[in-house]
Amino acid sequence: MNNTDLMSLERQDRIANMVNERGSLTVVELSQVFAVSEATIRRDLVALAERRLVQRVHGGAMRIGKVATSESPIIHRQLEHVEEKARIGRATAQLIRTGDTVLLLGGSTGLAVARELAQHDELTIVTDSLLIASELLDQKQHKVVLAGGTIDPDEQAVRGTLSRLILQQLHVDKVIMGAKAISVLHGISAETPEEAELFRACIACADQMIVVTDSSKFQKSALAKVVAIEDIHTLVTDHALSEELVRKIHDLGIHLVLA
Repeated sequence: MNNTDLMSLERQDRIANMVNERGSLTVVELSQVFAVSEATIRRDLVALAERRLVQRVHGGAMRIGKVATSESPIIHRQLEHVEEKARIGRATAQLIRTGDTVLLLGGSTGLAVARELAQHDELTIVTDSLLIASELLDQKQHKVVLAGGTIDPDEQAVRGTLSRLILQQLHVDKVIMGAKAISVLHGISAETPEEAELFRACIACADQMIVVTDSSKFQKSALAKVVAIEDIHTLVTDHALSEELVRKIHDLGIHLVLA
């Protein structure tokens, strides 16, 4: 084995470690990290996929198998950052007005928001989440619309083409959505292009976008870009956000709420 082959194997091992640590990475990102061409990275990913060390996806690679998502199933995520999500939920609920039509997307932070809407009246709430729909029905004072689609058992939410078609027929005052990865440079990103497409469909039907996420999701990026951070109208997070990030977000003209 010559030196070139050894360098390739070393780089591939490092790529595999990075992908499994981050959840997903794009060809462009890996090309920049290792200072090699995108064609070289694509060959590396082919080799790693053949070794069953990563899963190739359009534009990059992600963790293989059941752990290919950087997010655990929602039942487990509800037990993470509980206090922060509760504060974010309360702060977000204060942004909702009587009579609002709201698209509230699933996720553990979205569920925290839903729990705080018991103090509101006359809301029309569209959601993709079975858990959020159940919570809101228990509150009894809201009109609840459940988007259609195929049920994802891990997320307990509806997904797929049918969901996007339904969203194209809707208009809401506000969309409230979480973020699995968010950064000033890469904006909001999702694990797959399909997930990113669904999020963009949600954003397109709303007058205002409110992003709710705890500070652990910042300075991270995933495979598929959803929107630039400048497209966010209001960002609700917790006090652990660094002063530098707070300044950068304010400079972009985003309404930042620290719960």
